[in-house]
Amino acid sequence: MRSMKKTALFLAMASATAFVNAETVEIPVPTFYGKFNVSQEFIQQDEAGNFSELNSNASRLGLKGDFAINDEITAFYQAEFQMDTDGDAGETFSERNTFIGAKGSFGKVQAGIFDSALKASQKKVDQFNDLRADIKNYVTGSENRPSDIVRYQSPNLSGLVLTLDHINGEEEDTPNAQSFSAAFTQDVLYVALAYDNGLEGTGVETTRLVGQLNLDGGIQLGALWETEDDNGESNDGMMVSAAVKAASKVKLKAQYASSDIRAEGATQITLGADYKLANNAKVFAYASDVDTDENGGGQVFAVGAEYKF
Repeated sequence: MRSMKKTALFLAMASATAFVNAETVEIPVPTFYGKFNVSQEFIQQDEAGNFSELNSNASRLGLKGDFAINDEITAFYQAEFQMDTDGDAGETFSERNTFIGAKGSFGKVQAGIFDSALKASQKKVDQFNDLRADIKNYVTGSENRPSDIVRYQSPNLSGLVLTLDHINGEEEDTPNAQSFSAAFTQDVLYVALAYDNGLEGTGVETTRLVGQLNLDGGIQLGALWETEDDNGESNDGMMVSAAVKAASKVKLKAQYASSDIRAEGATQITLGADYKLANNAKVFAYASDVDTDENGGGQVFAVGAEYKF
């Protein structure tokens, strides 16, 4: 219900803005976009039974656009919804990154629901993002998309971009939270330092360091380190990844992770390949082996397809 109220409020604000500025501001038609990603998965559990399932991997539909308010300020907006294409979830649509904002020489200001600065700092270092092998399932507990969030993002300062999020508690007994990142991009190099305070609960602080190299020949090398302090108790996690364009249509990927954040003694090794059917379509396959000190581990074997528009 709360999500529906926010969506209705967003649409009302967008409509009101269009009405007030109809005579002076030209508002382009929004861009309709989407992604369908579905995989057939076979799961073998070391200490339980085996099973298979069809998964919808963060499939989504959305509208986005922008328009000039004046010569200095541009308004922008987005309404995005995750779509359950396999029928397993209790609802067909759920809210994803939905916001309204303004940008100019001062940077960007936006408000709504969207990925925290720390989550966004990961960029493309996780080669299996949105799949069962995603690092959010084994390495980190900080891949957050909070609601009631207000963001300021600086302009590009010679490759450096600063992002500061304020997440409202909304209730008397719920404290506010913060997320911050400093990301630097230059040529083939990307590095980021990010920090969360209170997003995982009162007294929980998370620090993340990310690096990636995008080299000639379609080679990507990445690394992520994260530490979480939960009221004095600290746990660490790390991940390294690599991808190479083996042929014009083939991308090979590998990833290793070790973490105590999600589960004590968790390790994960994942190998995969993408085959490009078109600029906006691919098929893929991957195998992932997971082990933990607490609950054993298991293996995942998956094949799938993705289409973007």
